[in-house]
Amino acid sequence: MPRVPLAWCNLTHDRLRFALFALGIAFAVILMFVQLGFRNALLDSNTQLHDAFRCDLVLTAPGRQAAAMREAFPRRRLEQVRAVPGVAEVHPLYLEQAVSLLRDTNPDPAARQPARHVRVIGVDPAAGLLALPELAPGSNAARRLTERGTALFDRRTKPDPDRPGQTLYGPLAAGVESELAGSRIRFVGSFELGTDFTTDGTLIVGEDTFLDVLRRPFTFPSDSPAATVDYGLIRLEQGADPQAVMAAIRRAVSTGEPDPDVEVFTLDELKGRERAFWLNNTPIGFAFGFGMFMGFAVGLVICYQILSGDVTDHLPEYATLKAMGYGNGYLAWVVIQEALILAVIGYIAGLVVAWGAYTLLTATTGLPMRMTFDRATMVFAATVVMCCLSGLVALVGLLRADPADVF
Repeated sequence: MPRVPLAWCNLTHDRLRFALFALGIAFAVILMFVQLGFRNALLDSNTQLHDAFRCDLVLTAPGRQAAAMREAFPRRRLEQVRAVPGVAEVHPLYLEQAVSLLRDTNPDPAARQPARHVRVIGVDPAAGLLALPELAPGSNAARRLTERGTALFDRRTKPDPDRPGQTLYGPLAAGVESELAGSRIRFVGSFELGTDFTTDGTLIVGEDTFLDVLRRPFTFPSDSPAATVDYGLIRLEQGADPQAVMAAIRRAVSTGEPDPDVEVFTLDELKGRERAFWLNNTPIGFAFGFGMFMGFAVGLVICYQILSGDVTDHLPEYATLKAMGYGNGYLAWVVIQEALILAVIGYIAGLVVAWGAYTLLTATTGLPMRMTFDRATMVFAATVVMCCLSGLVALVGLLRADPADVF
């Protein structure tokens, strides 16, 4: 005869109670998923600009640990790097979000939005520096950006919760004119990038427009607005060894200078540097990591209460099995099976709800809440460990129970 699935029967003999048990585990799973989702959204959103870079290596100031920081390096470094063997192209990329105030110029004062800071990216439109379809070399948007005073806006700019159909910066559409840092700007197209924890919207402008609008008015007459750049995007010759070229670049920029004012990274290294900054140097990374731990702890308590209550309710039955000759190992395996069943059922329910929550939060906040296989697997492993640990703690009373005392 096949063995009776005792663990399954113990849990499902009362269907309503079993459903409540599964919902308790699902609640902990949802809590872990949401905290993990916000933590990863913090990291993914702050590296999505780096993901769009079309280059092999990146130059940046040594102290610029995050894109939101304001630290540039001398433009002359680009010329030094351009002369290094193995380097095919070097292009500057400008980034500004401190003085780039975008003002809504709607003629109706009642519908006008207050001025807000926006992130502005300045590029050479013909160089194809960003992996955006709208900025492909020769595209209409790339050609239009060569005109001074033109810009592309991000279609994923954060919407205004109080005014449906508008963004926090007012209406954004091709042909709309606005005011950026006190200068007239005309939108000639759009692209899709997304927001992050420091930016609600992004504009892309041509290099000439960036220097005219955001650099020249804020520099001394004796200074060149193009004297410094924020990033240098390096493309290598076909077949060049990135590590060897990086070593050559470091030698070129450090010759005769004890403290170089520029550093070179691969894209992966640059993204790792950005992630490390947000995780280790800001309270946000710690807060979401602690929130996930608290979700695990809450689930541990919930699962323990469920399993210990179930063991207590069925203690006479377990005592009977002991009296019949079943050992502690068999009874422990029954409880662990119950823990595994609850982990799987609760995880499936929590995964479905968390997936919907990710979709809603992405649409509401603009942050990239992504459900990847690795992240789903990590939460599943945490759920199994959580339930098994609770089962092991709940076993203490069962293993100590004497059948004679119970009867």
